[in-house]
Amino acid sequence: MPNQYSIPVVHPAFELLKRSARILHFIAASIILVNAVFELQSHNISNILCYMQMIIAADIYLLVFLGGSLLVVAPKLNLIFRFMEALALMGTGAMLMANGHGWYGFSHLLVSTGYFFLFYREWRVIHSEAVDIKPTGITLPNFVKDAEIGWNEIRSIIPRYHNIIIETFRNKKILFQFRNNLKIEELQQIDEFCQKHLSNG
Repeated sequence: MPNQYSIPVVHPAFELLKRSARILHFIAASIILVNAVFELQSHNISNILCYMQMIIAADIYLLVFLGGSLLVVAPKLNLIFRFMEALALMGTGAMLMANGHGWYGFSHLLVSTGYFFLFYREWRVIHSEAVDIKPTGITLPNFVKDAEIGWNEIRSIIPRYHNIIIETFRNKKILFQFRNNLKIEELQQIDEFCQKHLSNG
């Protein structure tokens, strides 16, 4: 019997983030494009930089309008574009501030910080969208930081074929749907593992 189980789950906050990917890419592309046009008209910045921003915006628009389904099927592609957007917005903000557009540049830096945070969260989703059942307790995926619950805090745990229900001594009930149904042997092993640690915890 394994000494740890990691079961992929459907997390509502993560699913919302995935569904919002297209609109977030669209917003970033629009900000980059508007800024490129603004800079091109003000003649304060090299035309080459403005055209590069326009090319980045065009690439993102192509992803949004022609490759929307790829964002769900290939989440790593989403990560690459999110990182590009965050870098482009940060660079734009720094250039604007250097050219005397303080508040406008600062707002770009704030937006870039938000996109870097989204990049981090999306990277975390790819790597930790699972409930981990370990000898020390259970790790639950969370939008900001994964939650750790020790066995001594758990009143009951009910693994089923399609979900898991965890009830704590603080009368908190946690339900996660599994991405894939468990097999009979897996369910039996996980149930035995949980009952063993509950009785010891």
